[in-house]
Amino acid sequence: MLKVSNLKETDNIKPIMLRAYIAKKITVLMNEYSVDTLDDIGCFVVLEKDEISAFTVSEMEFVELLEIGGNYYLHGVRILGDSYGEDIYLPVEVVQK
Repeated sequence: MLKVSNLKETDNIKPIMLRAYIAKKITVLMNEYSVDTLDDIGCFVVLEKDEISAFTVSEMEFVELLEIGGNYYLHGVRILGDSYGEDIYLPVEVVQK
């Protein structure tokens, strides 16, 4: 599990397309809230495939399937307080017939 609340921390995100996607979202939020980090607002959480137990669907405000750079992610937002939330990404394989 990787928790990210600023642009520097995105350097550790793999693959690069997910890194760019999250970096863009962080930049938008920092500009919108006029902050240098998201520490007081929330964070982005990138899970490994085997960390599925950390993605509890019933705790999410919403869940969607995203394709980013040819990879699929289960994406959800968990609200932990009045002004703090986690934007969570879990890599998944999609079976197509």
